Amino acid sequence: MPEPAVPHGVVVGIDGTASSLAAVRWAVEDARIHHASLTLVHADEGAGTGGADTVLAEATAVAQDAAGIDAPRVERRLLNGKPVAELVAVSRQAKLMVVGSRGRTGRLAGSVGVGLLHHARCPVAVVHEDVPTRQGPGRRPVLVGIDGSRTSLGAAAIAFDEASRRSADLLALHVCKDSEAPGDHGLQSSAAAQDAEAFLRLTLLDLQHRYPEVAVHPLVRFESPARQLLIQSERSQLVVVGSHGRGAVAGTLLGSVGAAVAQGSRVPVIVARRT
Repeated sequence: MPEPAVPHGVVVGIDGTASSLAAVRWAVEDARIHHASLTLVHADEGAGTGGADTVLAEATAVAQDAAGIDAPRVERRLLNGKPVAELVAVSRQAKLMVVGSRGRTGRLAGSVGVGLLHHARCPVAVVHEDVPTRQGPGRRPVLVGIDGSRTSLGAAAIAFDEASRRSADLLALHVCKDSEAPGDHGLQSSAAAQDAEAFLRLTLLDLQHRYPEVAVHPLVRFESPARQLLIQSERSQLVVVGSHGRGAVAGTLLGSVGAAVAQGSRVPVIVARRT
């Protein structure tokens, strides 16, 4: 059933690049399964130039082409101001912000996308080019990184909801500290691995009760959280991570794991924001 209305629903920041158009295609599907509206936003410091109108028109055509029979309502907004500031303001009333993985500079999400990852007031999805849509029920799982931090618990809630709506399993990955690594007896038989798996199940217990239809597969590893998430992302359709991990200081800085995964993953990554 439809969720409580959010004024801007799923919002895509567009800039006319192929990467932002890939983000539009993915956002159409995510808005559809969430019964949310889709808002295409282009922030133009040129005070509404003809080029900006062309960017919006192209993105609208892509959204309409990607929409199925349950197409979301598509709105478009042209904002006149500094892109990061304008999009952060929109994020205060959005369910999800979506950006392409490469901006006009060719870097990860461009300076605008990086600004959103640091300052947005809602979760941010980073979408790489050529990402498949409409994968079908259960073809690939949703992957979430769990470390017990507040933002990773928020990521888990998002991941369960996405897995449920996509009829997908959930891979819950916990990477232990180096000091907890097992010795020569192997990962499966180690007490540390068993303790970590018990931690995962306990941490996710409430969400598992809320989403009994989601099959959860706990994964325990002992080194390099970002690397392990990227390895597991190769068999996933979506990755969800928190913006800050264990020990992260308060503030707006994006955690190193979240940044590395958003940059390196070939599948969409949702970064859950600290609120």
